[in-house]
Amino acid sequence: MKQKTVGVRKSKFRFSVLISVVLSVLLVSCEPDNNRLGVDIFPSQDTILVFADTITNLETRLVRSRPRLTSITTAKPDKNRVFLLGSMADTMTGVSKAEIVTEFGLSRIGNFGEEPYIDSLSLWFYVADVIGDTSQPMQFRVYEFLDTLQMNEDYFSDYDVTGKYNPVPLVDEVVFPKAGELLEFKIDNPELLERIRAATTPSDSIFVYNSKFQRNFNGLYITTEPVTEGGSMAKLQLANEQAGLRFKYYHDTIVEIAADTIPLSNYYISFNEYFAQKINIFSHDFTGTSIESLLDNPEAEPVMGYLQGMAGVNVKVSIPNPEEYLDNLTAINTARLVFYIVPDSISGIAVEDYPNQLMMETQLDDTTYIPIYDYVINTNRHYFGLLTQSNKNSAFLDPVYYYSFNIGRHLQSVISGEIENKDMFIFVNNPATTTNLIKFWSNYSGQKGGLRLEIIYTKF
Repeated sequence: MKQKTVGVRKSKFRFSVLISVVLSVLLVSCEPDNNRLGVDIFPSQDTILVFADTITNLETRLVRSRPRLTSITTAKPDKNRVFLLGSMADTMTGVSKAEIVTEFGLSRIGNFGEEPYIDSLSLWFYVADVIGDTSQPMQFRVYEFLDTLQMNEDYFSDYDVTGKYNPVPLVDEVVFPKAGELLEFKIDNPELLERIRAATTPSDSIFVYNSKFQRNFNGLYITTEPVTEGGSMAKLQLANEQAGLRFKYYHDTIVEIAADTIPLSNYYISFNEYFAQKINIFSHDFTGTSIESLLDNPEAEPVMGYLQGMAGVNVKVSIPNPEEYLDNLTAINTARLVFYIVPDSISGIAVEDYPNQLMMETQLDDTTYIPIYDYVINTNRHYFGLLTQSNKNSAFLDPVYYYSFNIGRHLQSVISGEIENKDMFIFVNNPATTTNLIKFWSNYSGQKGGLRLEIIYTKF
């Protein structure tokens, strides 16, 4: 009896194992392929495939920047806008120089009495910041500007001031500009003092209408002596309320007898943001530098790319023959142009000096330039070309930084034939207000993290 019971139990166990094995086989045979799920529903010719590629055969060239807009606009008057002044030299990019042309603007209607006497004349500039070697002197020169500017016109970094200023300087002094400082220059020019006195007479005063005043006193051309090494750049906030031309005067010449006992009145002629046009002029001399032979050379294949503010060095990028791997039956999901910065241990450029944002533009058939379309339609443009850290700081790894540009819609327009496959140009954002410089690996370097196009697309 006991043996029979045992036999029944063994049969039940074997049967259970058999059922388990059969179910396992059925389940395995029915397990769906996640990558093929639903594919067999459509005809084979209608299959949709998604691809991911990294394209590294981009052509990279170093080019001089086209002239950049540096004047102010009536649409966006900015009291805090700074203008660069000075000269800096280094072995990478040679000598860079920044100069300024500015108009005057009346601060208020002048009422100087019947026969005013001009006692003294001085010029004031507010220094918002200084970049470079602040211990090195700056040879500061100011000339009277003789030409006219218009508030409703655009002026660029290559503005030619030749023959448009009085060659006799109003100011020629050595200074050591410091951030947050007011620079004062006494002007000892009898001819200018007499012209101002004559212009203050009530019968023919020009201190009433801004346009009339500017026809008689156009403005200033401000420059410095170029350096051969080191140097600095001062950021002048011209529209600062403390900056401008100031003269002290008595209301009548008769009070000259007691001049030391009668207080002087002050009148300010400003560089305000509403009525005084201003231009930054930039120039670069790359003679003797390591990139001299690479600039604007269509045959050169630079290992490093350089990007420089002040309308200096830009990078031209070309995507050769995109139709070889993309056609008009391709839908681009994402396309990202990306590159890593050369570490400061190699480049000699500190992280805090990296530009916070880069920009990209392309050239049209009529030789005009427009921003990449992806930037124009992006609702949050801040993330276009933004400096990004790819890893966290640690005790073992140095931080790695990169810039990226989303150009999917631009590339889609190229392969669909809406626009031609033109060169793209990368430059420092706000080049009129920054001197920043970076180096990055080009696609010719063979270095990990070189310039590349990462693209995900669908083939129909």
